[in-house]
Amino acid sequence: MALSIYITITILLLHFAYHVKKSLNFLQNALIFMVIAIITRQCVTLLALEWHFFKMTEDHWLFICLILCRDILTPMVAVLFANYYVRASSPFYKAVTFLISLAVMVGTHELAVQFHIITYIKWNLFYTILLNAGFLLSSVVVLKLISFKQTLENRQNESL
Repeated sequence: MALSIYITITILLLHFAYHVKKSLNFLQNALIFMVIAIITRQCVTLLALEWHFFKMTEDHWLFICLILCRDILTPMVAVLFANYYVRASSPFYKAVTFLISLAVMVGTHELAVQFHIITYIKWNLFYTILLNAGFLLSSVVVLKLISFKQTLENRQNESL
């Protein structure tokens, strides 16, 4: 049951991401996706296997749900957040975009807890909210670094 729900959520999110008007180009979106995927993978590995804050499931089918959440859902929500963050005209809309993205990420994580994909040992929902907020803020940092690099390249090309 959990695998079918996670596959459905993944397909719906990818379908939504494909059809939404993106403010960023493909390279910017891909870079944000890759950076967030690497950070997510490292955080989950450190928290579960090294520091024993939570325990991952031993079931192979449920582990696929964890991989979908860790490697596709979280980075894709971060990419969508970055696209909507760029389009937001006021700080209120940026905050609403942040809160909606955070709610989706925390919701998928809480779904993992309910299906016993992840079992908390020294972890709780507040830490999950902080971790997912960090993922979203790191996507904004990557976005700012990309735009800063493009600005430097444009200045350098204008001086030629």
